[in-house]
This record gives sequence, C-alpha cells and structure tokens, in this order.
Amino acid sequence: MKAVLCCEISVSRIAVFAEMARLERRPELGLLCKAARAQGQRISVAMVQSVLPGLPDAGANNVIGWCRTLGLCDEHGGITALGEDVAESNEAPVPEQGVYRLWLVEHPLIGRRVLAVDPLASRNDQRFDNIQQLPVEPERGKVFRSVVKSNERFIVRDLPTNHGQPGCFVEQTHATCRLRWTLDFDAERDHWQLEGSIEVAQGNGKYAMRPMQHEPEKDGLELWKLAEIWGRGPLREFGVWNADERRLAVPFQGLAEREIETFRKTLTLRRVEVLGKGMYDNVPLEDVPIGPFSTTDAQQWAMARFDRHVIKKPAYRSRAEVRARFAELTEGTPLEKFSPRLPAHEDLLRTHEKDLGSFWALAAPVDLAPHPVAPDELAAMRIGSHATLTTSSEPQWFNGGGR
Repeated sequence: MKAVLCCEISVSRIAVFAEMARLERRPELGLLCKAARAQGQRISVAMVQSVLPGLPDAGANNVIGWCRTLGLCDEHGGITALGEDVAESNEAPVPEQGVYRLWLVEHPLIGRRVLAVDPLASRNDQRFDNIQQLPVEPERGKVFRSVVKSNERFIVRDLPTNHGQPGCFVEQTHATCRLRWTLDFDAERDHWQLEGSIEVAQGNGKYAMRPMQHEPEKDGLELWKLAEIWGRGPLREFGVWNADERRLAVPFQGLAEREIETFRKTLTLRRVEVLGKGMYDNVPLEDVPIGPFSTTDAQQWAMARFDRHVIKKPAYRSRAEVRARFAELTEGTPLEKFSPRLPAHEDLLRTHEKDLGSFWALAAPVDLAPHPVAPDELAAMRIGSHATLTTSSEPQWFNGGGR
C-alpha cells in the first residue's frame, strides 16, 4: 500500500542582515565531536586533551569556548544536534555576517526552511519605510542544504536587530515549490522531496530560473498507526479498516476484475490529515489490501474467481479437479476465513446453463466417467477446517483433502 501526499508551498524571497554560517570541512572538529559522543556526550577539558595531547587546561578551555560559540556544545559542554552532525560529516560552521538574499518556505512537515542563500553587497539606498516584518522566520541553528547547490550547507545563526523584531526587504520572486511525500506502508518507510524552480544567480547581477535540487529526506512516521487513524476517518467512505489484518473490508458489488483477482484496490482520499504534519487533498492510495465485508460478499467473490477461471480457460474438468481448483482460489486468501462454499455438482451446472462451453466442461467428465463419481465428491464443499468426507448430501468441509 502506498500513498503520495502533495501540496503547493508559497516561497518568500527577502533581503536581510543576518549572521550566517557555512559548513566547511573541519576534520579536527569532527574528531573532537566523535570523541565527545564516545565519552559521555560531553566536551570536557580531559576529553579535549585526550584528542589534542599536550594542550594545557587553559588551551582546552579555549577550545571548549570556541565549540560553544559555534553551537557544537551547550554551556555545560553537552554535545548538541549540530555537534552530532559535525561528528558525522566532519563539516563545521564558519560564522559570517552580512546582507543576504534568502528564499524561505514554511510547512508543518519541513518547518521554517531556507531553500537557498545568496550574499549581497551592503547598500545604503534602501528606505527604512520599506522594511517589513519577516514573512517566514527561519529556524535558528538548523543545518539547511541549498536547493541550488546541493553540496552547500549553511545555518542561520541569528538575525541581529536593534528593535527586537527582525525586519527585511521583501522582494518579488517567481520561485515555485511543491512538496511530494511518499508513504510506503508495506516497506514501512517514507520519504519527502521538494520540487519546483528557483532563481539562480548568473554572476552579472541577474537571475535565471532553474529546477530545484533536493535529495529526498525521511520523517520516520509510524505508517500503520497512520493507516489505523485514516481507517476511522477517510477510509470509512470505502469500507471498514481491519488494523490487525491491515486490510480494508469492502462489499463485493462494484469490484473490478483486477481487484477481484489481486485483492488490491486503488482509492482516492478526498482529504487526509497527518497529525502535526499538515492536511492533504485528493490523495491517491494505491494497492490497498482488500477482503470481503461479509460472508455473502465472500461467497460471491469466491464464485466470481471460480467462474472466471472456468469460463476464460475452457477445459474438461473432473469433479475432483473442480473441487481442488475451488480450494486453490480461496485458501490462503482473505476469503478463507469466511468458509466459502462450492455448490454441489448439479447446482453448479445450473449456474452455467447459459454458457454451453463451461456447462459441458463441467458435466461431461462426470457423465462420461468410466466409473461412477463418488457421492461425496458430487456434494457441496465448504472451505474450512479438515473433516472426514462422507456420502452425506450435507455440505462438506475442505482443507486440502479429496484432491
């Protein structure tokens, strides 16, 4: 089962004075953060000296102060999420200040994100009355990857201001952004990606539109719990969701031939919610596992599968072959637990009277058999627990026996 959630996200383009940090290769800081992870998640004097032998206490404290300034550890030396990133990537932030052009988006799944950054020369020709409130305030201290240069990573450290509220110059943009979030329930994994186009500097003060470059990211959503929530909501329009079986119970009426054969159905959910991650419209839900809603639906479903096999593949079949084929088409499927019933031979023939080909394919092997067919084989057969076959005219139970 797979769902694809899509939505359009508005892009804002601003010019703002900011304290930024670009991530550059610093293997010595990466080594320091790796050691901190291995030694209690803390950057201490002893730990620094174990990585940098011969460094005096004062020097080690200076290193810790610098790590704190960069945001690799907190005031107590505890390694931060940024420090974890540095340990993995060997890339550390290099702070800088200036005027930057930022492209910003906001959505519950991706947060307040900077898509790209472009340094600008400071100018004095802007009027103070043109300064506006930030349309989106980017998250501080979070590592962003540029959708213009996929190898460029950066951090918004701060947006300095004299008035307590950061301001900016809002610019026009033709950038577009679309979120595509794929939920693969069977594999129990998800990934989301940003698509669209964005202005890219051409080196002459002009910009040209280019497709975004964004590597898929994952959220780690618990997908089957989400399916259970949807089962109490938008899926109710189509059937009853069984969380234990991870299957939608549906009426037989209206099923397409492929759905009857595969026990899978594709639906479109008009509106769904992922708690804390947004609302999405017209969501295609592909290959939803389905099964019968009731015993009646299961019986109709089983006979439809059986009739399709007999009619589309005409051949003379003994009663034993008929019974075996009915079992093959029902056992191990969502039909089995409803114990569908193969009609007795004469009853089955009556259902095929209008199709002489299938009628004689079923009748001739019994009528022309060199030896009379045993009454228990001619009787009705119900799929279920194993039972000893008798000559009774009552329906028999079947579980692999009598083949």
